[in-house]
Amino acid sequence: MKLKLDILRILTITLIASLALVYPLLWMKMLADPVLNTGADYIAFYAAGRIADNEGAARAYDLHLQQKYEREVVGFDFEFSETTPFVHPPFVLPFAQFAATPNYLASFQRWAFIMVIIFAAGIPFLLSVTGVSFFRAEKITLALSLFLFFPSFQSIILGQDNALMFLGLALWLWGLYQNKNWAAGLGLALTTVRPHLALFLLAGFLFKRRAVLGWFALFAFALGLISLAVAGFGGAEGFLRILTVSGGGENFKINEEDMINLIGILRRAFPTISSDVTRVVGWGSYALALASLTIYHWRSGGNLESDISLAAISAVFFSPHSHVQDLLLLLVPIIALIYLLLAKRIILPSRAALIPLGVSLLLLFSYASPVLTHFIPYLLMLVLLYFVWHYHKGNPEVLLLGIDSASGY
Repeated sequence: MKLKLDILRILTITLIASLALVYPLLWMKMLADPVLNTGADYIAFYAAGRIADNEGAARAYDLHLQQKYEREVVGFDFEFSETTPFVHPPFVLPFAQFAATPNYLASFQRWAFIMVIIFAAGIPFLLSVTGVSFFRAEKITLALSLFLFFPSFQSIILGQDNALMFLGLALWLWGLYQNKNWAAGLGLALTTVRPHLALFLLAGFLFKRRAVLGWFALFAFALGLISLAVAGFGGAEGFLRILTVSGGGENFKINEEDMINLIGILRRAFPTISSDVTRVVGWGSYALALASLTIYHWRSGGNLESDISLAAISAVFFSPHSHVQDLLLLLVPIIALIYLLLAKRIILPSRAALIPLGVSLLLLFSYASPVLTHFIPYLLMLVLLYFVWHYHKGNPEVLLLGIDSASGY
């Protein structure tokens, strides 16, 4: 038994050290290459922050101004359709403004630091959902596994703001499991940083736990007031207008072919089909999936783990706009699965703590080939959903990672 524990400890340290080494190396490579760092999504946040400083926050969604400020960063002219738009709510603008300085690289690093702090702030909430069965060493392992979650790193290296989504998901899960409706509502409100994804998470509360819906409405209204205070009605109108650019799919670096959703599958599998047709199918499927999920929640028996897992995975797959960093939502089925495995004594806590780490390594490995990059995320969605649904039914009749389900250990 001691030999097995030693092997597990060595494996845990090796896996954590591997990611802790690879991530900084990739980050330094990004910073050292002007093509990579100026081509990252952060350039839109930088331009928005500089526009807010120099022209006023209400003009942060002006695509022509965005193009002007982005040209200054890259140092050469480019077509208007190659502008990276700032497709984010006005309440994100103060973060972009705070990070932006005349030095682009310094601003990028400052932005990354802010996002890392926000990511770290969400981890204690996730630990409190699953951490009851963990000893101190196992909690540290799980915390590091969550902190090193690959979609989180992908968000940082691209300069995205998914940390706010992460914090929202953490608060939402904590509120649901701790029966703190205000926290669940606040978490849901923060996920509106990705409104097209948040709708799926919200669907389950139209008929059940309506107190969460009430708190969500209150906090979402507060974020709306903050947005108006930051950017005014002109900025709010600009944000709504820029959403149509994202929804349109063409140009402005939307990159539908690289998406990990249904539209991405259609664009890669049927490249000759008109993009307009693909988009109609994608948006139609999004509306149908959202309506179906709402009806499912209305009629379901209220199985928390399976319900929230289905909502999160449906959000990623059917959303008309989702990239690899949006796989952050896989944390929902991962946390649900860890909770079930520990509650039913199916797996040792020391092994459960490694699940987020295993998913991260698999996603990192997927970059070895374009085929794997577009295949593994879909496989992970299916596998996680299957296991959450399977273990929600009761004591399973299979062995998991060598642990007898009858004895729990």
